[in-house]
Amino acid sequence: MKKIQYLFATLVVSLGLVSCGDSFLAQYPEGGVMLEDQFNALTDADKLEGTVFGLYSKLYEYGGHGTFGERSIDMYGDLQCGDMAMQRTGYGWFESYERGLFRNYAYSYLWSYYYDIIHLANLGMIGVEAHKSDIMAAKDAGTVDDSELILQGYYYGQLLAMRGWAYDNLLTYFCNPMDMLESTMDNELAVPIYTVKEVMADTAGTPRATITQVYERIYEDLSDAIDLLEFYGQYYERDSKLEVNADVARIILAYSMLNHGNSDNVIIADGKNAYEIALEQAKKVIDGGKYPILKYKDLTETGFADVNANNWMWGQDVTVETTTGLGSFFGQVDIHSYSYAAAGDTKAIDSKLYELIASHKWDGRVNWFRSPSMTYSYCPDGKFYNPGTRNVTDLRDVDRNWLCDNIFMRSEVAYLIAAEAAWASNDEATAVSYIKALCDERVIPGEETEYNTWLAGLTGTALKEALIYNWRVEMWGEGYGLQTLRRLNKSIALGTNHVSRANAELSVATNMEEFQCEIPASETSYNPNLISQTQLTHE
Repeated sequence: MKKIQYLFATLVVSLGLVSCGDSFLAQYPEGGVMLEDQFNALTDADKLEGTVFGLYSKLYEYGGHGTFGERSIDMYGDLQCGDMAMQRTGYGWFESYERGLFRNYAYSYLWSYYYDIIHLANLGMIGVEAHKSDIMAAKDAGTVDDSELILQGYYYGQLLAMRGWAYDNLLTYFCNPMDMLESTMDNELAVPIYTVKEVMADTAGTPRATITQVYERIYEDLSDAIDLLEFYGQYYERDSKLEVNADVARIILAYSMLNHGNSDNVIIADGKNAYEIALEQAKKVIDGGKYPILKYKDLTETGFADVNANNWMWGQDVTVETTTGLGSFFGQVDIHSYSYAAAGDTKAIDSKLYELIASHKWDGRVNWFRSPSMTYSYCPDGKFYNPGTRNVTDLRDVDRNWLCDNIFMRSEVAYLIAAEAAWASNDEATAVSYIKALCDERVIPGEETEYNTWLAGLTGTALKEALIYNWRVEMWGEGYGLQTLRRLNKSIALGTNHVSRANAELSVATNMEEFQCEIPASETSYNPNLISQTQLTHE
C-alpha cells in the first residue's frame, strides 16, 4: 500500500472533525493540502496510515539549524548534562545549552514538539474509534481475515506507542528530577494529559496530572501497543525502521519503567513493580535475538550512520528528499561532513569522560573519539561520521550530501535497561551478566586481563558506577545522558574542554535548573488550569 507522506491539516479543519477554538495547544500540525473528495475516496485504513506517517515526520521535521526533530533534542540533553562539550563556538547554535541555559531556551520547542506528537496520535485515534471494538476483539480472539482491519490495528498500535513515548519524554524534561526519586509520586505534579476524549471535546486545557497518573497513561498506552503490534504485526511487517514495531514499543515501555523506578510501588494488577516490568520487557527483546549487539570488529567502522545496521531497532533512512542538510545531527557533529563541527563549532565528548574511558585500558570505545593530541581533539571520529569521507576533514573535500541516517534506538539500550533494572532489584549477578554481554564486544584485543579484573570488581557501589559509565559512554550522543544523571542522582565534575562550564560541578539536587525545563509561558498563560504556574517553583 502506498504511503501517504503528509498530514491532513487543512483537510481536518474543512471537515470539521475537531475545532481548535482557543485551545492553547496547536490543534492542527503544518502539512500538505488534500481536497475533500480525494480524502473521501480513501479507505479508513489509508486515512489512518497517512496520519501515522505524518506523525513520524515530526521526528525529523526541520525547524532550523538548532531544531531538526528528535536528534536535535538528543543533543540538547547531552550538552546540558555536560557529556557532550562544545569546545569552540562561532555560529551560536546549541551554545546556550553548553552554557547551562537549558530551561531558558529549549522548553518551548520541547513542549510543542512532544505535544504535537501526542495531538497527532490522538487525531489518528479519532479515526480508529468506529473500528476500535473490532480491532480489540480480533486481537483477543487471535484471528482476523479483514485486511483493512489488520492495517487499522497495526497503525493504532503505533499511535499508542508514540503517545506513550512522548509522555515519557515530557517527564524527562519537565518533571522535577527529585520528585521522581521520591516515593510520593501520587502527590507530585507533572504535565497535563490529553487523550482522544479531550481532543474531541475541544478541551481548552487540562490541569497538570501527577507523576503517577502520567506513568499510568504511559503504561496503558504501551502495553496495549505491544499487544496490538505483536498480533497485527503477524500480518503486516513494517516497511522501514521508521515505524515502531512491538520490540521498539517494548523498549520504550522498559525504559519508561526504569525511569519510574520505586521498587516498592506496585503499578499493575499482577503485582509487578516498575523494575520487574523493565527487566521483563528488555529481556524479551534480547532473548528474541533479532538485534545483535554491534561486534567489536565493527565498533568504529559503521559511523553509526546506516539504518540497515542489524543493531538498529528504530531509525530514519535519510534520503535526498528527507535530508535537512546542514541543519541536522551530522551537520552539527560530524567533522567529516560539511558541518558546523568541521567549520569550528566542535562538539566533543567531555574530556573527563574521555579520560575515564581511557583509564579502563580495555575499552575500545575510546576509539570513538579523537585523542587530546589530535586536531579536532575529543570529537567523535569512530562514532557519528560519514563513512565515505572518514579520512577527510578539509572543508573542500568533506561530505556535502548529509545522507547519514538518524538513529532513535538500538539494541544495546536493552542490555543497559536490563542490567540497571536487575541491579535496582538487588540482583547483582543478573546485572553483571548483561553488562558483560555488552562489554564483551567492547574489549580491545590483548586487554582481556584488564577487562576481567574490572568485571570481577562489579559489586556494590562499583556496579552502580559501571552502570552509569556504560550509559554515558555507550549511548553518548543518543540522548540518554541527562536522564541517566537524573535517574541515578549522579553528581559529576566536567572537564576542561567546555567553552563555558569548564571544571564545573553539576549535581541533580543542587543544580536543579540545569536538569529540567520550565513549563513554557504559552501554556501557563493560556491554559486556564495553569495560569502563572511553573514547574520549577511549584507555584
